[in-house]
Amino acid sequence: MFPIRNARGEILGFGGRAIQSGDQPKYLNSPETQLFHKGSELYGLYEARAGGERLTRLIVVEGYLDVIALAQAGLTETVATLGTALTAEQVQKLVGVSPEIVFCFDGDAAGRRASFRALETALHFARDGRSFRFLGLPQDEDPDSFVRREGPQAFHARLDRSRSLSEALFFALEKRFDPKTIEGRVALAREAQRLAGLVRDPLYRELLVQGVTERFHLP
Repeated sequence: MFPIRNARGEILGFGGRAIQSGDQPKYLNSPETQLFHKGSELYGLYEARAGGERLTRLIVVEGYLDVIALAQAGLTETVATLGTALTAEQVQKLVGVSPEIVFCFDGDAAGRRASFRALETALHFARDGRSFRFLGLPQDEDPDSFVRREGPQAFHARLDRSRSLSEALFFALEKRFDPKTIEGRVALAREAQRLAGLVRDPLYRELLVQGVTERFHLP
């Protein structure tokens, strides 16, 4: 059981994780109450801010054990989404604490879907002075297993190579569509338009569209 605290350190609920691989649900939290809404809380945020100073970086993972493993590796600025899809309310909390947010989700299909949803949510908040980055892990690895197998230095090396928000968007488009065919380019352009439409900041949106156009040689 993992205690979930609010910004004042008060325990709002508890979270649990499946012990056996393949057990469902993988994560289970206390029921929603008037005080506890899992879509608005982040596991480990109170502990990460224990020093009272504004953090230069926050690492966002999926699970409780990931937070503990990275904290033991010296990365105490790690929080988890309580095993749920990242919400706009959670991102609002994150950017209020740190100017740089690094998303590091599991290296399985579910983790890749969670990473793309995080990208979509982050686009709403993209603007000058904020940095969203995405750290990929090998197939079927999670931060906990990766750090235990490869060690903290290997994780730090991946942190240094993490993709910016725009690069993560380009990478996602390349993975989902074939820019070598007309059909693929049309689908890619439509999806790029949709994603750019999520950006509220007009300058960032303009430069993002320009970047997609240049990257994929679109008209």
